[in-house]
Amino acid sequence: MRNKSLRFTQIIYSLVVILGVFFLSVIISFILVRSFRRTTEDKISYFVSANAHQMELNVNDYLNNVQKVTALLFSDKDYYEYDATDESMTEYEKIQHETMILTRIVDLGMMNNYCDFGIVYANDNSAGWISQVTAQMFNDGGIYSYFSSAIADDNLKQDAWLVNVCGNTDRIYYVKRLNPNSVCVVSFYISELENVLAVPSELSDMNIRLVTRDGQVIYSDDHEEEGLPMDAGIMNIIGDNENITAVNNEYLITSNSLSNGWKVVCSMPADSVMADLVSVIRALVIIVTLITVLVVLTMLLITSRLNDSVKVVVDDLDVKAKTDLMTGLLNKTSFRNLTESSLEAYDGKQAIAFLMFDLDNFKDVNDMAGHNVGDEVIKRMGNLLKEVFAPEEALIGRIGGDEFAVYNVYKKISLEEAQTRVHDLTLEFYDRFMSEFKPENEQYKLTVSSGVYVTGPGEYKFDDLYQKTDVALYISKKGGKSKPTFI
Repeated sequence: MRNKSLRFTQIIYSLVVILGVFFLSVIISFILVRSFRRTTEDKISYFVSANAHQMELNVNDYLNNVQKVTALLFSDKDYYEYDATDESMTEYEKIQHETMILTRIVDLGMMNNYCDFGIVYANDNSAGWISQVTAQMFNDGGIYSYFSSAIADDNLKQDAWLVNVCGNTDRIYYVKRLNPNSVCVVSFYISELENVLAVPSELSDMNIRLVTRDGQVIYSDDHEEEGLPMDAGIMNIIGDNENITAVNNEYLITSNSLSNGWKVVCSMPADSVMADLVSVIRALVIIVTLITVLVVLTMLLITSRLNDSVKVVVDDLDVKAKTDLMTGLLNKTSFRNLTESSLEAYDGKQAIAFLMFDLDNFKDVNDMAGHNVGDEVIKRMGNLLKEVFAPEEALIGRIGGDEFAVYNVYKKISLEEAQTRVHDLTLEFYDRFMSEFKPENEQYKLTVSSGVYVTGPGEYKFDDLYQKTDVALYISKKGGKSKPTFI
């Protein structure tokens, strides 16, 4: 009887210990899971926010470029003061002015994929190019009054961004007043923004939208949303905040405001954000249930593995945030930041090389063969640059749609030797480019122009190198394309 009582006591004691360890494990597991959840939410929120900020910068760059190009019409009074309604001018004088304006507009717009780039006057006459699609929307007249009235009287910038013009949902219009009787009208396809609003594969469940001030969705990778008001639930979370990152039970949301008042709004389902963590929790519950005695050791092992997993995800996302997804080269922001860091460490004794490459007639490839073929051309261009200029030695970046840049510091050779080496590499690149893109050259006249700047001791900023090289690139473009210009 005594043995039975002792065995019973031992069983009860063992059960108490096992239950104690089990509940202790459950409590520790609950605390750790909450900590993991919070850490994972914070880190994923950071990288989603960083990606959304990059998209904001990309879209702002695109929209600001439209404004800058338009602003160049104010470089000469003959462009912005000319009034086609002025009856005191002869027809010959008007023709002279409008020919001069057309030449200027063609010069400004030839590097951009604009649908419209022209000046509309109060009598509905126009100079420059106004597309047939836009003209047909105003067959009965009124094109000037429509675009002119879009600019509010209290608008100090005297410009406006318009969407859904006369029911056209394919284009975004920008209007800038030149004088009391004329406005400049620029438009481009919304689809031009697809590349700058591309979703990384690691965030494939993220939905991206470009939204107007009044909450209308201009662009969305869920095309059914386009032209409709923003989801009310997401709008309530964003509120009047200009830049916000928020997480609730349904969504992880970021909202970044653009310079013209529009917003880039990204959202991910909360279940998608925490999907990996949910799987870990289920595995943890099974382990705790089946191996109660070893639960603490198991939790420590899982903690270590989860931290390693999060570190891998963080490191991978960090790499993705720095690179251009299409080519694997540095993106524009990373190229600039790394170049600036190199220049800050520059001791003023080495030779520096800065090169810019721009594909000639690339628009014809996209227009005639489609964007898929154009994307392949961009990827092959990136691979060719890596093969010639060696990314382990140089910084190579994609700084625009079809524009690339290379930066290198030559530490162990003289300026003259560096100039010779860069010259030889550039010519090698051109030889290999003509071989690699021979079919595209024959079919679309695809070539490449470049500007090359090699300099020696001194103090330099990124903008100094960029501007000098951009001038050389401009000379190549204006001088017939398909060649480098060395300065």
